[in-house]
Amino acid sequence: MSKVIGIDLGTTFSAIASLDDLGNPEVLASIEDNRKITASAVYLKDNEVIVGDKALNYLKDQSNNVILQTKREMENDVVYSTDEGKWVTDKDLVDAYTPAQVSSLILKKLKEYTSDVKKVVITVPAMFAEKARQATLDAAKIADLEVIELINEPTAAVLHYASLPGVEVGGRVMIFDLGGGTFDVTFAEVKNKKVDVMTSRGDKYLGGRDFDKEITKLMKKKYFDVHNVEIDIENNKEYIHKAEEVKKILSVKDKASIEINGPKGPQKIEITLEEFEESIQTYIEKIKMLIEEAMEASGMNPSRINQTLLVGGSTRMPIITKVLTQMMGKPPVKGVNVDEAVVCGAAIYAGLKTEKETLSDQQQEALKEVNLTDVCNFYMGTLAVVNDNHTGRRVVANTIIIERDTKLPVSVTKRYTTIHEGQEELECNVTQSEGPEDNKEFVNIIHEEMLKLPKDRPANQPIDITYSYDESGKMHCMFTDVESGNSHEIELTPETTATIDDAKKQIQIIPNPTVVKFVDHLLGADDCMAIEAFSTFQIRRGSSGSVSFMVEIPTRNDSNLYKF
Repeated sequence: MSKVIGIDLGTTFSAIASLDDLGNPEVLASIEDNRKITASAVYLKDNEVIVGDKALNYLKDQSNNVILQTKREMENDVVYSTDEGKWVTDKDLVDAYTPAQVSSLILKKLKEYTSDVKKVVITVPAMFAEKARQATLDAAKIADLEVIELINEPTAAVLHYASLPGVEVGGRVMIFDLGGGTFDVTFAEVKNKKVDVMTSRGDKYLGGRDFDKEITKLMKKKYFDVHNVEIDIENNKEYIHKAEEVKKILSVKDKASIEINGPKGPQKIEITLEEFEESIQTYIEKIKMLIEEAMEASGMNPSRINQTLLVGGSTRMPIITKVLTQMMGKPPVKGVNVDEAVVCGAAIYAGLKTEKETLSDQQQEALKEVNLTDVCNFYMGTLAVVNDNHTGRRVVANTIIIERDTKLPVSVTKRYTTIHEGQEELECNVTQSEGPEDNKEFVNIIHEEMLKLPKDRPANQPIDITYSYDESGKMHCMFTDVESGNSHEIELTPETTATIDDAKKQIQIIPNPTVVKFVDHLLGADDCMAIEAFSTFQIRRGSSGSVSFMVEIPTRNDSNLYKF
């Protein structure tokens, strides 16, 4: 029986969770190091792929081959070049990988933490536009995963909060989600295990990595103050990672020390909490602005908000608790692992969307009162010819079909007309925007196709456009010529089928029983006494077809790696 699986595909860290036999979410640990949270880092070189924390070991000497923050590139037409060590627009490069391809490697890695995983729910930021959502679905497709649905990260988190025994969550709540690369703030109404989302606001380019960058700027300044020499630390992946460690220290202490190796030699510097918090004030002000915008959109004010729920590792920064307490008049809810809230909620949602007959009686019982209503996080529309109110001229403008914050699922039909006499085709385009924009220059055209029309007709023939938005945020668009009945359906689904050559780019983890048999054959029975503690057994296939094996026996005093 396939397991009920949720995946949090994060900017900095990723995780996978399943529902246990009783219907409780359980974060799964890596078989290599028993960690539940996996670094969203990928090392790619020649015939080798390394995903997770071990990929970070190459930041110092081979940083070009280490790919970080892929999530921030999901909606961009870029590829990662291992030659240049960055995301570029030249798609004809040989050693270059799309965001979906890189993300698929992270998903493949997470798949290794369990067995019988095929169908999953994957989380995305609430403010992920359609293109980024499609890239996420594409990554899953490459990783041979069937996505039941996508779910917004703060929505998943509040599902987890609402389902937790011992944590009283109810009334109107604010979900404050500050992760490694994105920020979302969501307002919802919670009653028992029923969650009714009201609105979400956020910034898909605001998160912990931006705070890390500010720390690297402080590092650079302090080295310059001592040696009067400029060094490029802000763009150095190794120091950006070290800055993250400094940030973690400053979450529990008033100061942190770090050694910087520059042209004038190593220099130990100290960064205080006060310096750090001052350096990120611009981001803090933007966060406050987005909270206020979300409150206004939902008709809320601090006095009407019962609780603030924290999500994401960056919420551990003391300044976050301080700001939220000041704004909302009460401190945020404590006692929840903010790193695991999203993935646990994804597993719960996966249980809700899984066929009941595949669930145990206990799982069904645990989920029977759980209910979720989400909203559309964008304005969805189409381009049409309208009369300009200022000039009186006919212009092409964006027209809204589904309003932002509309409850899902929803289906809306609006009538338009053809423009020209004898018009034989209709341009079917779908637009997306964060605001109610009519200027076509300020919206994203996320899809364009053509609908053929009958010949020799007068102008102003009726055209019905129907947008249906399901609970998971999937759009279905129908453009219909009313008189003829000709219609064209657009379903926004992933189209890319490109994969990374498995013969060149794959690491496969072999189950422990196979390890035992293999080592018994090669080393003899005496060496099999310590087999139980194996952390990894890997096959690496080279592009030429050669195969190498590596076994680690941690229980041996010398902790040697055995290569065959």
